[in-house]
Amino acid sequence: MLTYRKADIGDVKELARLRSIFLVEIDACDEDEREAFETANLEYFEAALRDDSFVAWLAVDDEKIVGTSGLSFSISPPSYRCLDGRCAYIMNIYTLPEYRKRGIGKELFWRIADEAKERGYKKITLNATDMGKPLYLQYGFEDDPGEMVYYG
Repeated sequence: MLTYRKADIGDVKELARLRSIFLVEIDACDEDEREAFETANLEYFEAALRDDSFVAWLAVDDEKIVGTSGLSFSISPPSYRCLDGRCAYIMNIYTLPEYRKRGIGKELFWRIADEAKERGYKKITLNATDMGKPLYLQYGFEDDPGEMVYYG
């Protein structure tokens, strides 16, 4: 039976494993980089779950985690559209391939977006895959291709 719950500290290994699988799947890293990437994420999830700077909702079939989501929190200088500077960043919405097309990703997205709103975040950002983009646009996200990133 499929259920949904918030992740806790006991889920960090699975969160890191599934994030690395997801990023290999979308070609953000290759299999050779996956192990180091998974270790770095394990450390991040453990620390961020403890200090509440990250929240995840999970889809669970019996005891198997079959879908994940993530929400991290940050504060930047205020902007005219976000006067308090608080930003929630949605990431890691991923469903195992054999569980796709059942609405799991959509349900995880709604839960994580509601989590941000319940915490009072007005600015919510994400990076969308082609598969997820229609859902986010339907929710009210704006497609803002003008963002640039530097990794020094």
